[in-house]
Amino acid sequence: MSNLYVLVDFENVQPDLEVLADAPVNVRLFVGAKQQEQRHRYGLMKGLVALGGKVELVEITRSGSNAVDMHIAWYIGGLLEREPTARIHIISGDTDFDPLLEFLTARGVDCRRTKTIAELAPEKAHRVAAPRVPASRPATPRPAAPKQPRAARARAAAPPRSAAPPRTAAPSRAPTPDKLLPIVQKLRSMNGKPSNRVKLEQTLANYFKQHGGEQSAKEVDLAIDELLRRKLVTQDGKKLRYDLGS
Repeated sequence: MSNLYVLVDFENVQPDLEVLADAPVNVRLFVGAKQQEQRHRYGLMKGLVALGGKVELVEITRSGSNAVDMHIAWYIGGLLEREPTARIHIISGDTDFDPLLEFLTARGVDCRRTKTIAELAPEKAHRVAAPRVPASRPATPRPAAPKQPRAARARAAAPPRSAAPPRTAAPSRAPTPDKLLPIVQKLRSMNGKPSNRVKLEQTLANYFKQHGGEQSAKEVDLAIDELLRRKLVTQDGKKLRYDLGS
């Protein structure tokens, strides 16, 4: 089976690495230059100890815009050159990785990005369950049909009248799902709409918390992906543009 490499953008997110202690993964922790001068929490040390030889620190020696991102992209290139079948999972909230991952996915590379590491925890690992086959029931003998009069048999034997072809409904634009409508209405009512994906994630997370309960980061990402898929929101680099109608 192909090796799974988890590349953590530690400058962007600081996940609990201890949850991967029993998972068959190889973790690469990319630490920015400024972060190396800071004191990190005790939980990070526990996670590193729990992972043992499955984790490797990649220290970035210089700081700068997208310095860590560029190192991760370079590392992916070298990794795929050594292991063309390697699977890659980036942990980061930075959407700048997405165009690269789409490029690699189109070329058959198994890669993805999530904001949290929880999906890779052993207890939440994807499992393929065997399909359930319903138990076969003994055949029940059909009762004999009552004998019909000759006139009824003649009517039954007559060829059926040709039915008029069903009317084909005119194609219509798929409606926005009901769960998405309140979000669209919320965004439509805002004067200063979120200018990038991170701000939009924060806006939707607060909205869910105030209307029906807090949602996971994955649910928020799915809602944003649906807005993008339906062109209600478009992304130009890091900037977001809105076409929510009236």
